[in-house]
Amino acid sequence: MRPKEVPMRPPEVFVRELAPHEGQRLKRLSKRSKVASTRQRASILLASATLMSAPQIARMWMTDESHVRKVIHDFNEHGFESLRPRFRGGRPRRISTDDEQRIVAVAGARPDTLGVPYTRWSLAKLSRYLNGQGIVVSPAHLGRILARNGISLQRTRSWKQSPDPDYAAKAARVLSLYRERPKNGVVISFDEKGPESLCPKHGRGWARRGRPQRHRATYTRQQGIRYLVGALDVHADYLRIRARPRRNGASTLTFIKAIRLAYPKRIRIHWIQDGLSSHWTPAIRAYAAANNIELVPTPTYASYLNRIESTFGAIDEFVCKNADYLDWDAFGYALADHVRHRNSPAERARRKIEAETRRQRRAAKTAARLKLAA
Repeated sequence: MRPKEVPMRPPEVFVRELAPHEGQRLKRLSKRSKVASTRQRASILLASATLMSAPQIARMWMTDESHVRKVIHDFNEHGFESLRPRFRGGRPRRISTDDEQRIVAVAGARPDTLGVPYTRWSLAKLSRYLNGQGIVVSPAHLGRILARNGISLQRTRSWKQSPDPDYAAKAARVLSLYRERPKNGVVISFDEKGPESLCPKHGRGWARRGRPQRHRATYTRQQGIRYLVGALDVHADYLRIRARPRRNGASTLTFIKAIRLAYPKRIRIHWIQDGLSSHWTPAIRAYAAANNIELVPTPTYASYLNRIESTFGAIDEFVCKNADYLDWDAFGYALADHVRHRNSPAERARRKIEAETRRQRRAAKTAARLKLAA
């Protein structure tokens, strides 16, 4: 007589340990997802994270225990991708999940690393290659699969790393000057922009649909170029800018002397600038040492640390673009008018209020995220 078989209780499964940002994301999905199945799956995972067993979760959601275990297993194996609904209808899927993952992997690889003599895929070329690998998919459907997985055709971008061995020390010095104004001193951010030439420059502007503002297409450059040299008083938010016909050590020194005259001699000027050779000539170093000026370099390839860079962006957008100056006098007048408006007390007060408002909004959003995670 065979012994009576006793059914074994299936072992309990629990979701893997969640990182804080994963818990926050699951909580958002459980409340805000537009798809009911995604909300349910996220809630199941949150319940499992509190060590609720599969039967307890199944009773709470009035579903099957096997479904709860499947949701947990899928998340442990595939992460948040498992929460996306796979809507089914009609005939069975011809391209399996494994095939789809293979398609994404091949699309993300360079063709020449796979023995195909191209530097990038087109949908047709990728489709032919996959057909040869046993995955039959049309170019149109291939595009839909890639879009669904967040893959798109993009321009390449460059990158570079600063070779400066003193990068950390220089960056810390610059940022410390930005954080707090030195006692008996001012912080000046200096840089140059250009060359600028007299020609129509397209920009943006409000207009009726299909009736954009237009600029002439033909022009001649007969009046040379100009370089914009600027000095931003960081803590006073006061900009001084000039247009110069050339960029060299002599013109830089002339501009430094003009800025030095704007402050009493007892005030030490902390002059932040990049490592361009025309900014560090022996004459400039000697003048700085003799006139209570500290030359503060930004790290190599770290011009983003120079505060005036963003100010030049505004000059380019609101003075240089969407404009067609016929001579340098007209350009100089427009530049001076913009800088005068920017430096007006009312405008500086408005920017200060807006900056404080943005800071408060960021703080409120951060507090809300932390509250959700609690």
